[in-house]
Amino acid sequence: MFIIADGNNLAWAGYHALRRSMASETPAQKVRCALLGLTQSVIGLVIRGGEPPIAGRPEHTASMFAGKATRLAVVFDQGRPIRRRAIYPPYQTGRESDPSFMENEEHVVEAIRQFSEMATLLPATIARGLNTEADDLISFLALAAPGPVRIASTDRDFLQLVDERVTIYSTVKRVVIDVESFDAQAAPRTASGEPVIFPRERYLDYRAASGDSSDDLPGIPGLGTIGAARLLAAAPLDAYLADPALAAQALGRQNAKLAASLTSGAAAAIVARNRALMDLRAAAARYESIDDMLTVGHWDEAGFRAWVAHQRIAGLEVESAVRALTPLAG
Repeated sequence: MFIIADGNNLAWAGYHALRRSMASETPAQKVRCALLGLTQSVIGLVIRGGEPPIAGRPEHTASMFAGKATRLAVVFDQGRPIRRRAIYPPYQTGRESDPSFMENEEHVVEAIRQFSEMATLLPATIARGLNTEADDLISFLALAAPGPVRIASTDRDFLQLVDERVTIYSTVKRVVIDVESFDAQAAPRTASGEPVIFPRERYLDYRAASGDSSDDLPGIPGLGTIGAARLLAAAPLDAYLADPALAAQALGRQNAKLAASLTSGAAAAIVARNRALMDLRAAAARYESIDDMLTVGHWDEAGFRAWVAHQRIAGLEVESAVRALTPLAG
């Protein structure tokens, strides 16, 4: 299995998970916190072959996963999302006005730099391009590989790539999302807990219609996740853009704000913009090659052992890591 790790996603998650327990206050401590979190997450993925941890089973006993990982890439953002901001200038600007993000970003970025330097000792590929989002590079790698591919990230945009070859490991929920579990994991739920299921191939349009607050990207006015799912359960999104009257039929009620946005053409413009921003298959197709953004490491077991010892990573079981990494060197 080709494991592709969303590096920034894991670095930030690791930072927030460890900062309090490690009492990280100085810049050096904060960098170390993010570095240890990222390293443990990535190496843990390889040890477990991209599978979630098993409750009550330490990773070093997880021999059942031996050999499951056959290739590893760790992909990072770098700079700012210039291409998408050319389409929609407010894209991802909210985090830059968040004092907590701006205060800590430099520490996480430095941890990423140190991890990438260490990763030259691993049988792994680091992918990173200036002012390029990891999403695009991850999608390129996933779609170009013969499969099976597992993407490790909490970013739900990757769910549009799920098929018989590509699966997602949600690192916070600790679940694998594949064709069989897609409805249970991707469908929004009503207040009573009922999932509103729609065809998997319409997931991109579900996101385009409902928007993504984490990227400061609004959806169609008057439409939330439940409403978007109900529309897409009944018909493709383009059907409503062509015939706005269908929306009331699908929802079972009138929605004045939604009707106005559909009939005025505002909804069509929003959908076109969001598709251009969110479509990861189209984003991957922009590249003929990303070789100039790749750094390929070469397995140096002694160097890796020395680095782990120097960093004093107590939560990393070195022998299991070596057993899992060595086969990746071919």
